[in-house]
Amino acid sequence: MKKVLIILLLLLTLNTASAVSEITLNDVKRPQSAILFIVDGFGSSYYYPELTPTAIDGSELNKTGGLNLTFGTRVVNIKTPHPVTGIAHSVIVTGYSEANEETVGYPDATIYDITRQHGFVNLAVMEKGDFSNMRNEQDIILFAENNSIDKPLVSIQAKNAPSGIYELMFDWKMKLPGYMNSTSGAGKYSAYNKWAIDAAHAVVKEMIKNHPSQKFLLTVNIGGIDSGGHNLGDDDYVKLIEDLDRDFYPLYRTASDNNIALFFTADHGMSFAVKNARRGGHSSEKYSSKQESLRIPLVILSPNTGHAVLGGEYGQEDIAPTLLSVLDLPDNLQYADGKAINVKNYASIFVKADSKYTVSLWNSGRKLSESSDSELIFAGLPLNASYTLKAKGSGSAFEEQVSLDSDKQFNFNSANSGLNTRSIVAIILILAVIIGGIFVIKRIQD
Repeated sequence: MKKVLIILLLLLTLNTASAVSEITLNDVKRPQSAILFIVDGFGSSYYYPELTPTAIDGSELNKTGGLNLTFGTRVVNIKTPHPVTGIAHSVIVTGYSEANEETVGYPDATIYDITRQHGFVNLAVMEKGDFSNMRNEQDIILFAENNSIDKPLVSIQAKNAPSGIYELMFDWKMKLPGYMNSTSGAGKYSAYNKWAIDAAHAVVKEMIKNHPSQKFLLTVNIGGIDSGGHNLGDDDYVKLIEDLDRDFYPLYRTASDNNIALFFTADHGMSFAVKNARRGGHSSEKYSSKQESLRIPLVILSPNTGHAVLGGEYGQEDIAPTLLSVLDLPDNLQYADGKAINVKNYASIFVKADSKYTVSLWNSGRKLSESSDSELIFAGLPLNASYTLKAKGSGSAFEEQVSLDSDKQFNFNSANSGLNTRSIVAIILILAVIIGGIFVIKRIQD
């Protein structure tokens, strides 16, 4: 029995990730890493030039006039299906419009599962949205244990941190009181935001300097704008957005200068009953159906995207597939109902296949590439071009005609491809339980 358990442990600790071949067919610029920057409670109605915020009573509210947060590709009409912090964060990272905090903990449910499978390390600095399953998806996270602006309590959770990152985060944990001392009113909320932005910026610079070849996804949440909207009123809420526009700029520049994709968004917006209201809200029945609560920003900066303002209507569930597309990673999210927004200036083809198959890509009768692996990524393909994708081996053959108006995914697996690793492990576990039961019964009988 002891030998059986040892074998089981070895099997369970094997890396079950598929072998991946990445083939870039043209000279294109791709991001090395990415930052997912989530501003808690930031409604795009108060910032986007196309939109005008109104109170519940119909009165027009003030808005900002900043420019830094309109870089890159900007999506005008994108909304959260549920303006609730934990649920909205779950939608962002799973691409599933009905996700909740439990969904985030399911296998292969999040962007973090996909990035980890492709060699990324997942880092986070979060003041809100840092529920248990979200924390567990990170290799290391600096997070706020409470939502208090007056007495914030910060902690670190780590399981596989790159060298030096834990020590860096600990230093930034100790710096928080210095940001908050001698501040009051809206200034205290802005200081809280700035601390998280500066801490995240320090993490990015550390990764660039000491881990230049390590791909990473850094998730950031700043919570002061949401808290300010709840506690300070609409005028101070707008002031906090203006402060963010200023304080965010250094992080934006570092991302732009170092081949890092930057996704700027929010979990939900904020609504007010009247102009000059002292408190706002987003999730209660009074506020949750207001456009000011539902509209969120989505701005994308990446070397493989352009500068554009996109019309059309999109959902928060589209963010995760879009992030994966920009990183040239397959949309293998298990529960996602969102679709990637076409923001890349080229297309990619993602193929899953039996590793015994030879997969080739053809254009106008000419073979462009050929490889054998269980997962293949053909990146850098011109948009609106036509290709033929072929897979051959073991007496089976597949062929697909592909017109690339966007990324495409294909699965070339034979119907009788046998059991996968997870199935084998599951069977062994069942057998182990049976053997263990027999062993126990035998001991009792003896």
